[in-house]
Amino acid sequence: MEQRTRKSWMGCSSDMRHKGAGVERVAMLAHTCYLRDPRVRREAEALAEKGIEVHVIALSEDGRTPGAREPRRAVLNGVQIHRLPVRRRRGGPLRYLYEYFMVGLLGGLKLTLLHVRAGLDVVHVHNMPDILICAALIPRLSGSKVVLDIHDPMAELFLSWNHGASSKVVAGLLRLQEKISCALADRVVSVNETMRENLRDKGVADDKIFIVHNFPDQKLFPLCDAPSAWPRSRDSLVMLYCGTITEHYDLGLAVKAIARLAGEIPVKLRIVGEGNRLTEVLELASTLGVRDSVEPIGLVPLDRVRDEMRKADLGISCHRAGIFGDLYFSTKIVEYLTQGLPVVSPQTYTVGKYLSGDCVFYFEPGNDEALAETLRLMWLNPAEVLRRLARARQSVPRLSWQAEKVEFQSFYGDLMNHRSPAARVVTDR
Repeated sequence: MEQRTRKSWMGCSSDMRHKGAGVERVAMLAHTCYLRDPRVRREAEALAEKGIEVHVIALSEDGRTPGAREPRRAVLNGVQIHRLPVRRRRGGPLRYLYEYFMVGLLGGLKLTLLHVRAGLDVVHVHNMPDILICAALIPRLSGSKVVLDIHDPMAELFLSWNHGASSKVVAGLLRLQEKISCALADRVVSVNETMRENLRDKGVADDKIFIVHNFPDQKLFPLCDAPSAWPRSRDSLVMLYCGTITEHYDLGLAVKAIARLAGEIPVKLRIVGEGNRLTEVLELASTLGVRDSVEPIGLVPLDRVRDEMRKADLGISCHRAGIFGDLYFSTKIVEYLTQGLPVVSPQTYTVGKYLSGDCVFYFEPGNDEALAETLRLMWLNPAEVLRRLARARQSVPRLSWQAEKVEFQSFYGDLMNHRSPAARVVTDR
């Protein structure tokens, strides 16, 4: 992990500030619901903690009571939220294009208005899409720094879902807009070291790239005591999945493994989350005769997820391998570990880069028979489960948002003060 020189925030020069402003100003634009996007929210609040005036322009979102809507303007933890009259809805490509266009158009107008009123030192644009960075054109032309935050690589994500000659054409266009967007950005932020390699291979200069990992917030997922025995009961083995149920997160794999172990190991799967493949997963469980072993919980507030974790015996990730999956690192894996849950995960490139084989239980991606065999190994060897969990938990403290936040704030200190990234001290992780 990069270790960076830290200088006092109070040492920031005033040459980036607009005359008479008194504070630095940052605006973020994202096609997301602010309250439900941990990355956008944590980054915005980290800057607000340092006295920066932060504005976030995001989608309209539902309120906390049925039928209610969150207000168009709000202030939360020092962050000023501006919600656009655009809602996220599931649909086909045309729906996504409409939402992206409207966020770019209305978000660009809002950014311009904020810049004209008081001046923006930095505009921080979160993908998808990358080309949303064009909404920052006017502030950029008048001196604002522009940051592109790449959560997901669009071409690779598209190709993981689509195949064929026409898909290659679309992927080519996605790569082109990514290249243009990275060129327009002063700095490119992304989510892990494999994404750094990916961006570097695409021609983005290494000193232009900054990594902010999606590690868990220890305020929400405090490190709890490791279990003294495992599992909690020999009457059942409770497997927990937290996250979205989509094509990329192949939860059907877990259902097939449960069916393989029926009558041998009393495995149950609890699902926290929603997604467009949930119905399909439940239908598969019914077809295989294990519907009673699968319990959908639905969406759970973020501050209650750890309570669900503490009711389980192990946490599972079922992400696919491939052009996108090999770039992916599941934050949930680390969250499970903080709550004393051993982890079962496909052995994909990026996950293996951060957690060794003596920390988690890996299985061959996409292979339900290998997953079933891994669960059997765990059930028959509780001492090995506890040993790997103890080893994994030695790594957990460094895989936290608290450590990342300091680095992110230092990054912004450099950006505001025109300090070269080359001045940072970089060592191996």
